[in-house]
Amino acid sequence: MAKKAEKAAKSANGTESSTGQNIALFWVLVLSGLGIVFVPPTMLVLIAGMIPSFVALLLNTDRSGSLAAMLAFNLAGIIPVIGILWERGHTFHEAFKILSDVYMWLAMLGGAGVAVFLAWAVPVIVFSTYELQARANLARLQKQRNKLIEEWGGQFVADMKEISQRQR
Repeated sequence: MAKKAEKAAKSANGTESSTGQNIALFWVLVLSGLGIVFVPPTMLVLIAGMIPSFVALLLNTDRSGSLAAMLAFNLAGIIPVIGILWERGHTFHEAFKILSDVYMWLAMLGGAGVAVFLAWAVPVIVFSTYELQARANLARLQKQRNKLIEEWGGQFVADMKEISQRQR
């Protein structure tokens, strides 16, 4: 009986999550459709700049946090470029001019690059740092152990083994 209730709870949680995702997807599609109709140059730049996020969505690496970071940083890189588009005149000519500028691409894709670095490279760097610290501590403890063995002799090791066996 408990297993059935547990399965029902899991399926209910999955349904709520997928319902929330469906609602979010619905609003993204509605706003995208309205944007294409009313502000097409902006949507052209936005869609072109969001290519890294679309690729990350398609790859779906099961890192939901990194996907959210990718979307957020990518959008943060695109917003200034859209501001420049609006400042220069909201036309297709200016949109294509912006999309042909390497520095605008650098700004748009730079945000996605920062997100990839934060999501994938930083955990590797932190893990490596902790591993180096652990190895240094292990080496220090081995030196202390060897000093104790030299000072107290082999009887010290036998006594420590006996104490550890009694504690178990």
